[in-house]
Amino acid sequence: MWRSTAKGRDLRRAVVWALAFVIVLAATAFAAYTYGRSQSPAAWGKEDRESLALFAEALDRVRDDYVDREAIDPKKQTYGAIEGMLDTLGDEGHTRFLTPEERERNRKSLSGTYVGIGVTLESEDEEIVVVSSVEGSPADEAGMESGDVVVAVDGESVREEDLSEVVEKIRGPEGSEVELTVLRDDEERVFDLERAEIETPVASWVLIPGSDVAQVHLTSFTNDSAEKLWQAFEEARTAGARRFILDLRNNPGGDLDQAEKMAGYFLEPGNVIYIRRDASGEREEIKVEPGEDSTGVPIVVLVNEGSASSSEILAGALRDNDRATVIGETTFGTGTVLSEFTLRDGSAILLGVAEWLTPDGDFIRETGIVPEEKVELGEDAEPLTPGEARALSREEILERDAQLKRAFEELQGR
Repeated sequence: MWRSTAKGRDLRRAVVWALAFVIVLAATAFAAYTYGRSQSPAAWGKEDRESLALFAEALDRVRDDYVDREAIDPKKQTYGAIEGMLDTLGDEGHTRFLTPEERERNRKSLSGTYVGIGVTLESEDEEIVVVSSVEGSPADEAGMESGDVVVAVDGESVREEDLSEVVEKIRGPEGSEVELTVLRDDEERVFDLERAEIETPVASWVLIPGSDVAQVHLTSFTNDSAEKLWQAFEEARTAGARRFILDLRNNPGGDLDQAEKMAGYFLEPGNVIYIRRDASGEREEIKVEPGEDSTGVPIVVLVNEGSASSSEILAGALRDNDRATVIGETTFGTGTVLSEFTLRDGSAILLGVAEWLTPDGDFIRETGIVPEEKVELGEDAEPLTPGEARALSREEILERDAQLKRAFEELQGR
């Protein structure tokens, strides 16, 4: 049955257009305040105005005629529109939208403590992929590995869902349980996990028995990780270490400022850490600041496919400045610089505002850091952490971890 809705629709359309105009004014004022630009709605391009008109038209139709009135949620519609817009940019798993709750969790994760299963996820080729797991976490102890593809949570498929939706389903209160189904080598595996408070051990070290070589493992780039890394080096040096393996395997990255500080520990003032390329194509060399304390100790860097973001910045800087040999497997390939733009309701956009390149000009995005010596661990082998290595002899350590063995051998001639 057809019904006449002309008057009501016209009124609502007028309201929608008025609302759209207010949104344009607010967005313009915000942009002018943030970036120092003087803009007005008239300054918007024709395509932008047409896009806004199209969205207003679709919004009008939904609010007028959708049969399930209770399903119409303005906030969900707005969040969905923002997420859809960001998805078109192609920076999957990096540029993204955060609800106020997700933004708070993101902040806590940078502090090094959060409740969860201890796994870092990224969106890659429209799949949700495990980048790394925290040592000793429920995910680590259950045997989840870098490269596992999450296909279901609590028995429900997540193949069509985006990263934020999957993360939301995995998170929950401490002590509660969650079931994850992952795809590994075309075979599904099910993990029953209990959520726990995860305190990430930022930096740990072990002196390889009978040698002066220390393995220093960095798990993340949280707010104080540079200081923690320096402490680990100092402790190892006091214990007799004179040569070092900086282990960045399965490190998903984090705070870029921390990577810059760490680079200053090993590079000379004036050395280029990375190159920042902004939206206009302009390139800026980010260099080690004068006055940084640096050390000239022999060093080798270990990376794998779980090394991402700031890990790639640091590895690329040490490689291209001929400061360290990089050994292992090609890294994840996260190469955009994120800026957080907080929105009026406490939500935020994490937006890739620039790309980073290595000092030699190599793009990191999608290609990753290619090690100078490619060494695979072997089937079913996992990187050995300092905590695991402490109970082993030198022979057992080098037998179990082929990448660590090659790094150890590389340092023997220095």
